[in-house]
Amino acid sequence: MRSRLTLAAALLAATALLAGCGKSTPNSPVAGGAGSGNALDRAAVASVVATQPEVVEDGQFEATDASSLAIGGGAGLAATPSSALAAIQPLRFWRVIRDVDRSFEFAFSDSDSTGRPTTAIVTVHKLLTGRFDILTGVPGSDSTAIDSTLQVLHKPLADHWVRRILLKRVMSADSTLNPWRVVATSAVKVTSRNAATQIVSLRVQTATLDTTITTPLAFFRLRGIPELEPGAPVTLTVTTLRNDDVVVLTRVGHRFRFHNNGDDTYTGVWTLPDFRLETAALSLRPRIFHFGVNALSNGTLFDDTAAYDSQAWILPVVLKPDQIADALP
Repeated sequence: MRSRLTLAAALLAATALLAGCGKSTPNSPVAGGAGSGNALDRAAVASVVATQPEVVEDGQFEATDASSLAIGGGAGLAATPSSALAAIQPLRFWRVIRDVDRSFEFAFSDSDSTGRPTTAIVTVHKLLTGRFDILTGVPGSDSTAIDSTLQVLHKPLADHWVRRILLKRVMSADSTLNPWRVVATSAVKVTSRNAATQIVSLRVQTATLDTTITTPLAFFRLRGIPELEPGAPVTLTVTTLRNDDVVVLTRVGHRFRFHNNGDDTYTGVWTLPDFRLETAALSLRPRIFHFGVNALSNGTLFDDTAAYDSQAWILPVVLKPDQIADALP
């Protein structure tokens, strides 16, 4: 995969541009907008966001992990087209991202008595381009594929990835400190070019949590990011606009298809990994953990002539007993 600029490099480039070390062009990794603030505040905000990638990068959608067409990720092939006349029989699918082009928008508001803004919103955009690969074949009688029928179908991919970060300017007696602090982040929304597929809502249920998300780009305050228990089951219910979509979990190492309930809703049950067992050092445990859901049109997977059509929501969560607000300034 070729990334034009990593997050840190792109924001450092933005910092240089906004501080007056260069000029912004249409292809620059930074853009202004209404209430774009002065150069020093924009550069300071960019610098803070660059040092806190865990509130920006999801680390999930660009992975090449293959998703199975088996319901719940279990054994066997459960490819279920909407029609017996489906052009292809998909077994697994994955993305190959060849290029990541990042850009940033800065918006400032809530000026104080001196005219300086006290609130900043950074909108991070990524254009992901590459291909969507589908392993096709004819299932055998023992639920394994017949080797002679296997082939990989490639479809062009162009996804728009977007996330919003909220910062506040905090007064400090030490003028050498950066006054801007990250206070909230949104989920991630990833939509393919010309997509008709749309996620309407995502319900997250555990023994202690029951929340439904309808606006993925709304802010989660750092103290308000959903808390989940490592090693505990999570029930996810996705609502889309159609009853024949394919919905899968999007998490590195844990990708499987949801059950179609037949009423535009899709359900999957997933057990969160327990990082207390997977990582010996507490410092290696991610303080913000990401997972998501991805809805794809039926034609994306079952019709070799249909275009790639997809939308994904990727959520930030905190794994108990971490306190993310105490970890970030």
